[in-house]
Amino acid sequence: MVRLAARMKMRIFTANKPTSTSNFALRERGFTLVELMVVLFIIGVASAAVVMTARSTDRDARDEAEQLAARLAALRDQSILQSTPMAFAIRPSGYSFEVRGDGVWRPLQEKPFASQKWTRGTSASIGGARQLRVAFDSTGLPSSSAAIGVKRGDRVVTVNLSATGDVRVAR
Repeated sequence: MVRLAARMKMRIFTANKPTSTSNFALRERGFTLVELMVVLFIIGVASAAVVMTARSTDRDARDEAEQLAARLAALRDQSILQSTPMAFAIRPSGYSFEVRGDGVWRPLQEKPFASQKWTRGTSASIGGARQLRVAFDSTGLPSSSAAIGVKRGDRVVTVNLSATGDVRVAR
């Protein structure tokens, strides 16, 4: 019987020596500060991208005026580059662009000079007139100066065309 007792091993547990599973549980209890910062950074970049690309479908008067001013300036520049008279016409329904060739005015159809209708709720005021037509000569000078009020809701933004051909949106 003595032999039997010698072969048995007794397991000894101590309070000072943690087992490998409890050590793993202590290390993986939560997130590190770096991990949280990385997640917050990714969320911030994603939300900034959404805000920057999302465009409101309901544009205001300033947006309409800026778009009109940019197109008028581009028309003036195109008139100078091609040495050809070009004109724009503003009506209650929208605005259009024309080019003079072979003694007649023809509408321009290519972008950005295609006819444009005002967005719903937008209108133009041209000093009491119902419509306005201004031509740029081959040097970029307009046939007349103009102040075009773009109105949407209660807000009116003015696009000024000076006698020198300078196009500005009133601030």
